[in-house]
Amino acid sequence: MKNLTLNMSFLLGLFAATTLVLPASAAENCQARKQTDSNSENPPPPTGGVGTGGEYVSFESPTAVRVAESESPEPTQTELNDSCGATVTEGSASQAKELAMTVLNKINNLRSRSGNTNQTAGLNFSPLGGAASADNALLDDSRLSLFSFTEYTKRDREATASSGGYDQESNAITIGFDYRVDEASFAGMSISVSDGDSDLDSRLGGSEVSSLMLGSHGAKYWDSHYISAFLAYGAIDIDVDRSTTSDAFSASTEGDYWYADFTVGADYDYGPLRLNPSVRALFMRGEVDSYTERSASGSGAVRSVNAQDIDSTVLSLAVQADYSLLQSWGVLSPSVRAEFNFDQGDAYKTNGQTLNDADKSFLASISDQSDEPDSSTLALSFGVAAQFKRGLAAYAAYERLLMHDYMNKYTATIGLRIELP
Repeated sequence: MKNLTLNMSFLLGLFAATTLVLPASAAENCQARKQTDSNSENPPPPTGGVGTGGEYVSFESPTAVRVAESESPEPTQTELNDSCGATVTEGSASQAKELAMTVLNKINNLRSRSGNTNQTAGLNFSPLGGAASADNALLDDSRLSLFSFTEYTKRDREATASSGGYDQESNAITIGFDYRVDEASFAGMSISVSDGDSDLDSRLGGSEVSSLMLGSHGAKYWDSHYISAFLAYGAIDIDVDRSTTSDAFSASTEGDYWYADFTVGADYDYGPLRLNPSVRALFMRGEVDSYTERSASGSGAVRSVNAQDIDSTVLSLAVQADYSLLQSWGVLSPSVRAEFNFDQGDAYKTNGQTLNDADKSFLASISDQSDEPDSSTLALSFGVAAQFKRGLAAYAAYERLLMHDYMNKYTATIGLRIELP
């Protein structure tokens, strides 16, 4: 118990020190925005590829062609409804980031360990013996493992004073391998593919996002402690659509990102009970390319959106508890995990112009910003792992996001792992 107290103090101290190093992001409320435009009868539509609002500052252009207007009345000022909107980047980056954040945890949960830990797929056999104990021979002979897991995620982004709301569903699958370098070291690679659809609460548009991520991972165990890391590169494809009462608009763009995940943790065994506290630091950097919409009519007021940055830093403090139950066919291990995430990222921003689709003449400038990421959230998950004979392991979990100001999210995951002879 004394060792547990000392090690927990070390992990908490490391987490606190890392938090002080990272800059905090101040929340910024979006005030009511106003539009100034000489075309008051047909103002440009609000911006935000995933949201429904935006800010316009119009400038006179000698080559500008007014849409559906033969005369230019005196400029008027009109306050926009839903004046702020979540951007395309918020929905697509959230999908990519949340997929990347889960990969290393799932690999660790499915991993067969050797060396001093003497655990398989998170199940401790040393005090149990019985039906699955014969599988421990695999820990000495097998170096290569194959794994795969798939997950379904549903997000409900509530409308706020700064952003419009949307619903998003995504599916992802990851396949990869784990190689035991020595008695307590592992390395491997994985590939993840995901697809997601977002629909605005206003039912006036949405987006489709698909991504491909290539990653490499590694882990080192000693005594009851371990370190693990995951480095990945991802590519994103985005299709955006929206509609007004008189026209429909669509666009396509791409993006890419780099992702890094570093974890320090420990395993403490108390008979069949295992406790796993850990501290993680996660970094994501990338960009969504610029894009210009197309209108169905060929003469609508379309948006030309500048490139948008993806920049996110997350600190995580987690604890997981597993309890191993001996069965005739192997070992069953229910688990519960609580993970506190502290997001240091910035709000996603959109800048660009509205253009006449017929000749791409300038109509107005647009500027939009989503909410700041919620700085502290809790992810609570319940799972079960099963270790079968001949090195086969399975894993299933349900996770719910809690303590978030404007997002409801749940994720269901199933995974398999096989030790090769």
